[in-house]
Amino acid sequence: MTLRTLPVDLEELSIAFEAEGELAWYVDTDTGAVILINREYDPAEHNGLTATEIETDPNRFLRVPAVDPQHAVDDMTSFAESVTDTQLKETLELALSAPRPEKRFKTALSWLPEQNSRWHAWRLERCRRRVTSWLASRGFAPGARAA
Repeated sequence: MTLRTLPVDLEELSIAFEAEGELAWYVDTDTGAVILINREYDPAEHNGLTATEIETDPNRFLRVPAVDPQHAVDDMTSFAESVTDTQLKETLELALSAPRPEKRFKTALSWLPEQNSRWHAWRLERCRRRVTSWLASRGFAPGARAA
């Protein structure tokens, strides 16, 4: 299958992919714009498109799927497996086996700025892969957005 290039901001789309709560995010397949529909949505900021027009046109607007909390745990587990420092690896594995693993994991890394930075880069890369895969499953390949 040939993928159509979509000029989308992958960072912005990654944010939409990881947004928690009942937020409704869409990708405009004509422009690549990532759109959040909420109480503050203003059609004037989107060429007059109303929320109803966006929500009812699945051929043009792709609804970004709701966040899967298991992705965060999977990412943390994968990161912990990649750590070469035995003590840190054990600490992260312990954090992941405890209640509220995400909070404990982040707390363990908060004391280690270099590893914390590595974790954030790791998480971002994995999210971008999920976003790219999701776009491909809908017939699109991400392209650069015009400035």
